[in-house]
Amino acid sequence: MKVIIAGGGIGGMSAALALLLKGIDAEVHEQASELKEVGAGIQISPDGGRALDALGVFHTLKELSCDPVRKEFRLWNTGKAWPLFDLG
Repeated sequence: MKVIIAGGGIGGMSAALALLLKGIDAEVHEQASELKEVGAGIQISPDGGRALDALGVFHTLKELSCDPVRKEFRLWNTGKAWPLFDLG
């Protein structure tokens, strides 16, 4: 069996790795010419962390990540900040 995956983001790459670990051939198709940072932050939930741990990549990801000290929301049309949430 061969699985074709559309998109090389975190979901597509995770799906490909999960399939490969189960012995299933996976082919990822991505429209971008290269995979690189795009300036967006990613927040991973505890369940997402457990899934990445099951794939064997959580420890490396944890070493490359940071712990946020606050969260800030902004209004889409004005950019005005809403009250901050202290995460410390």
